[in-house]
Amino acid sequence: MAPKPTVKVYRKSREELKNYPDGLMVVCPSKPSKKIKHKKIIWRGYYGEDFLLEFGAWGFVNLSKDPDYFALYVSLPISAVKYFGVVDEILDPREEEHPVKDFRKYESYEEGDKLIMLKKDMIIELDDMIPYKETLIPGFRYTTLNKFIEAETTDDLLD
Repeated sequence: MAPKPTVKVYRKSREELKNYPDGLMVVCPSKPSKKIKHKKIIWRGYYGEDFLLEFGAWGFVNLSKDPDYFALYVSLPISAVKYFGVVDEILDPREEEHPVKDFRKYESYEEGDKLIMLKKDMIIELDDMIPYKETLIPGFRYTTLNKFIEAETTDDLLD
């Protein structure tokens, strides 16, 4: 059973994000919550939406840039960018205090990967998710907040 969310999630449209200054955004792919079942997919391990909602963080990625914002693409059956967050800090899970205990147990963790901590009052489930069209998000990608706000599909995020 998926854990109960420990992070408060707000609902907003992307239009409401226009007050934020433009900045670098990382878009990461995810599995849906374990509460969602899909006959064509078998998920192994505990990861995805549940990780974001429990820890208010995303891990584990080997970032080359420090983003201002974070977005989470959720795969089948949702197939859309569903969450937005403001980055609080980027931590090395081996060296700094954070809420993810036993982080090495996650199959996605590799030495050198970072943990993206989000501002607790800035995690948003989008009222107007960005649907998948033709551009898959198999690994994390960079874009800007302005492209994110204006995007009609995932294709528009990454041109």
